[in-house]
Formats: sequence, structure tokens, C-alpha cells
Amino acid sequence: MELNSIIAIKDLHFAYSKNKILDGINFHINRGEVVSLLGPNGCGKSTLIKLMLKLIHANSGEIWLNKKNIKKATHKEIASHVAYIPQYHNVPFNYSVLEMVMMGRVSKLGFFGMPSKKDYDIAHEAMRKIGIESLANKAFGQLSGGQKQMVLLARAFTQEVDTFIMDEPVSGLDYGNQIRLLETISTLSDQGYTFLKTTHYPDHALMVSSRVVVMNGGKIISNGNPKDVINPDMISSVYGVEADFIEHGEHTRCIPVFKT
Repeated sequence: MELNSIIAIKDLHFAYSKNKILDGINFHINRGEVVSLLGPNGCGKSTLIKLMLKLIHANSGEIWLNKKNIKKATHKEIASHVAYIPQYHNVPFNYSVLEMVMMGRVSKLGFFGMPSKKDYDIAHEAMRKIGIESLANKAFGQLSGGQKQMVLLARAFTQEVDTFIMDEPVSGLDYGNQIRLLETISTLSDQGYTFLKTTHYPDHALMVSSRVVVMNGGKIISNGNPKDVINPDMISSVYGVEADFIEHGEHTRCIPVFKT
């Protein structure tokens, strides 16, 4: 295990019945990194996240969280170190934004615990940090997709952790909200927070990542600096398309090449 790693994965294997999904996964996440997990549909990204959160169990291999094997950790212990932020979703009840954000305190209070003033203060501070405090009394179901995703991020902050796992966070968001969410992740990483996020977009991985891990066929095929990992050969091999790369200011852009 790396000395400074928050999460370390060693020789992880997983299969549904005889359908092999993950085949010998090894990588780690260091404190303060933004790691983008990139790869095509069906490559095992979401399965890997479920394993890291102990929602399913590996056939073999190890996952370490803050130097503790998660086999020995309860879900409450995992939630005390890592917050999971799903793709934005609708909820069956018309909760307010504040009520949604307060749900992040469940890992501290238990399902039947009564929140105190401190818990509400933590929720308001989380909304302030994400920039959505003005939405506190709005109905969650009436928000835009981008606003909903920010609420889920604020909810994660109420767990009082500094490591976040995000599964395709920009899925379903319009272009403006995609960029605003990526900018928020970048700003928070500058403050020392750690992110692992799955993505289908090489451009997004180039924009905000300190490291990119590329998966294909249940294996990690590349792991390193975004500009080294995301290149024409990788795009062709993983996605079966051609791409050009251009420099714009401090950033590199991936431009698909249309053949017609």
C-alpha cells in the first residue's frame, strides 16, 4: 500500500456468475488527488465503485481504506471516511433542499437520531461551501439537473469527510451545468479534498484530473498523468474512433475526427 494513499486496491477480481467483470485491478488514490476513471460502457467502472463502497463483495483481492481492509469495516465506518455522490436523481417525496442535505448526517446520527443545532449548522455550511445556500427552502424536485447534483455534493459534505466518489457526475446535465460542476470539483480539490470520479468524457478528464486511470475489458490499461494517458492511440484503442488534440491556454482538448 502506498504510504500516502487513502484508498488502495490490490489484485481485485469480480464476476457475475461466469461473466468476468474485473480482472486483476491494482491502483491507489492519494490524498488531494482528482482521479478520473475513464473507459467505455461495460468496462467495470461502476462495479469497481460498488466494491469500494462494500455494496458487493469481490471474488478475490483487497481494498484498503485509510490502511484498513474494508472486509473488516462496517458501512458506517466506510461512510465516516468516504462519501458517495450518485448521478442526480428524483426522489419520491417533495423534500426541501435543506432536508436533502441533512440526510448526509444519517451516518453520524443513525436513522432515528434527532439532528441538533450543530447538525443544521454543518448542513448550512455545506450549502455555503457549494454555493447553494439560497436554495435551502426550495423543493428538490423542482430544481434543475445541475442544481440537484450540487445538492447531492452538499449532502456528501455533511458527512464531514474529505474523500468523495462520484459516478458519472455530469450524466444528464446540460453543457453549462457540466462545466460548473467540474469547476466546483477543481476548486474543492485546490482546498485539499480528494475525488474519484467515473466519466465517459476524455475532455472532462483532461480538464480537472491530477491522474487518469483507463479501464477496458475489466482491466486497467493505463494509469498516469492525463496528458500522457489520453492520446490518439488510447482513444483509438478504447473507443474505436480517431481524435486530434489541441492546446488551448493551459488545457489540452480532445477533438473527435469525423470520417464523413
